[in-house]
Amino acid sequence: MQRVEALQRVLFLKNLSKETLLEIACAGTERRFTAGETLFCETDPCLGLLVVLEGAVKVCRIDRRGREFILGIERPGASIGDLALFDGGNYPASAFATQEKTRLLTVTPPVFASLMRRHPEIATGAVRALAIQQRRLVEMLKANTLQTVRARIAAYLLRAGEGQTIFTLMETNAQIGSHTGTVREVVSRTLHLLEDEGMLQLKGRTVLMLDHTALRRIADG
Repeated sequence: MQRVEALQRVLFLKNLSKETLLEIACAGTERRFTAGETLFCETDPCLGLLVVLEGAVKVCRIDRRGREFILGIERPGASIGDLALFDGGNYPASAFATQEKTRLLTVTPPVFASLMRRHPEIATGAVRALAIQQRRLVEMLKANTLQTVRARIAAYLLRAGEGQTIFTLMETNAQIGSHTGTVREVVSRTLHLLEDEGMLQLKGRTVLMLDHTALRRIADG
């Protein structure tokens, strides 16, 4: 994806003029990462505006036992680590490339600060974007504290299927566990229990959804 095209998809930049987006695009440099390579770690200082141009980036928290909780998988047109960019603090989570050819646009903090002074509309968009992100995090917290693991896995399946009757699980059970706040064994057991109850059929990583309504009822608690 080209720089301006990617910037047009960033939540707090998409309403800027083409000229301003081009100015931001020209102010940055590109960095390339391979699968598994670290972009930044929790508590690292901010690298600036980071926008995915190609590939994918996993943003996660890792606890003392080495278990990770995935906050999101970001793809082309997404910005990474916005909180540190705007509050001047360190990163509250870690980020890793998940595809071999992952490419990012980077605009350093001093350069981005200068751009914001010249274009205050960036700050207006940032306030809205951070509010949306906070709402999303509140919903994630609610799901992981008030919902059962069974409900979280049902909700994950509904999101992964996107309304399709047949689809492929692109992530491993361990990765699904990271999304839903549990471990691989529990994910596997829960999937087979849902299959035994007649809500879905599993064939390898292929899922045949048999009862969307029942799964939605479980996901909604």
